[in-house]
Amino acid sequence: MRHFLNFKKLGILMAWVVVLTGCSKSQEDGANVQPIAMTEKSLQLVKAGNDFSFTLLHTVLDGTAENRMISPWSISSALSMVMNGAAGSTLTEMKQTLGLGILTLEEINANYQQLTNALRKADSHVTLNLANSIWIRQDFPVTASFVAVNQNYYEAAVTRLPFDNAALNSINKWVSDQTSGKIPTILSTISPNEIMFLINAIYFNGQWKYQFDPAKTVAESFTCSDKKVVAAPMMKMETELGYVVYPDFKALRLPYGAGKFEMVFLLPKEGVSPDKIALSLNSDNWKTLQSELTVKTKVPIWIPKFKFAWEKILNDPLIEMGMKQAFDPKGSDFTAINATQRLYLTRVIHKSYIDVNEAGTEAAAVTAVGVGVTSMPIDPPSFYLVRPFLFFIQEEDTGAILFAGKVENPLNSAS
Repeated sequence: MRHFLNFKKLGILMAWVVVLTGCSKSQEDGANVQPIAMTEKSLQLVKAGNDFSFTLLHTVLDGTAENRMISPWSISSALSMVMNGAAGSTLTEMKQTLGLGILTLEEINANYQQLTNALRKADSHVTLNLANSIWIRQDFPVTASFVAVNQNYYEAAVTRLPFDNAALNSINKWVSDQTSGKIPTILSTISPNEIMFLINAIYFNGQWKYQFDPAKTVAESFTCSDKKVVAAPMMKMETELGYVVYPDFKALRLPYGAGKFEMVFLLPKEGVSPDKIALSLNSDNWKTLQSELTVKTKVPIWIPKFKFAWEKILNDPLIEMGMKQAFDPKGSDFTAINATQRLYLTRVIHKSYIDVNEAGTEAAAVTAVGVGVTSMPIDPPSFYLVRPFLFFIQEEDTGAILFAGKVENPLNSAS
C-alpha cells in the first residue's frame, strides 16, 4: 500500500480576456492570412473541445438571468497541462470530461501545440495572445518530466519562488501583463498548503471586418428575461452576412480582421431562452450550422453594445461534468507531479472581460446551432438582438471555439 506524507493543494487558475476594438476601414480579404490544415487528430481535438464548450456553457448558465462568458479553449488548455501530472482513474476522468478519451496524452499535447501555433498566425489583423505559466512553491519537489512536457508543448513559463506576498504580486503582474491590464489580478490570497498554480491567459483584440457607423447607433428597447425593458445602444448596419433561420433561433456570423476569426450570434425566438438553445448544441449540429452560414444574405442587423466582467470558481461545474477525483483529497492521483505526496485540485478560477462596440463589428460571423433546418420565413430577413442571446468567437478553418457567452442585459457591466 502506498503511503502519503501529507495532503497538498494544486491550484489551477485560468485568466482570460477578449477585447474588441477597431479601426475605421474594413480589412481586405486574404491579406496576411495563414490557412490552417487540419489532421485527423487535430480535428478530433477540436471536436472534443467544442463539445466540452457546449456542455460547460450550459452548466455555467444554470438558468441564471445574468451575463456570463467562458473561454473553453483557456479552460481546456490549463486542464491539459494538469493532465500531464495525472495518472490512473484521475487522468481517465479528466480526459473523458474534456471529451479526449480517444486520444493519448502525447497526441493531446502535440495537437494542442500545433493548433496554438496555427491560431497565432491565422490572421495578422487580429491579435491573439495565448500564454501559459506554472508557479511552484520554492521548496516543493516536482518531477522534471512534468515540467519539461509543459514547457515543450505548452510553452509554459515555469517559476519557483517562496509563496509570500511578493509571489502574489508576481503572479498577478503576469496575468495583468498577458491581458493588457484588462484582468489586473487573479489571486487575492495563497493558502499555506497550496504548492502550485497553473495559469492560462488569453487576450483577443479583433477589429470588425465591416465597421458600424457610430452615428447610426441609437437607443432601442431590449427586453430582458425578467421582462424588464432597458434602453440599449444599438449598433446598426445592413449588408450581406452569413444568416440562417432555424425553428427556435436565428443565427448570424460577423467576421473580424481578414475574416479568419468571427463572432456568431444566436438569437432565440420569443418565448425560448438562450439556456434552452445552449442545451441543444453539440459539435455535429454546430458544424452543420457553420456550413449553412457560408451562404450570405443581405440583412439589416441591430447589435447592442455590451461590456462586462465575469468571475466564477469552476470546481462544481467540472465535478458535475464528471471530473470528480481531481478535486478529492483522498482519491486524486497526481503522482506524475510528485509520487510521494498526494496532490489534488483546490480551485479553478475563471475571470473574463469583454467589450463589444462599433469599432469591432460587421456582418459575416455568427454561430447558429440547432436541430433541423427549416425553410426561410415569409417575413423579410432581419436580425435584431433585442432580447437575451448567445455569442461565440471561433476560428474559421478549425472551427475551434475560443469564447462563448450569454448576454441577458447589455447594460450590466458585471455579473
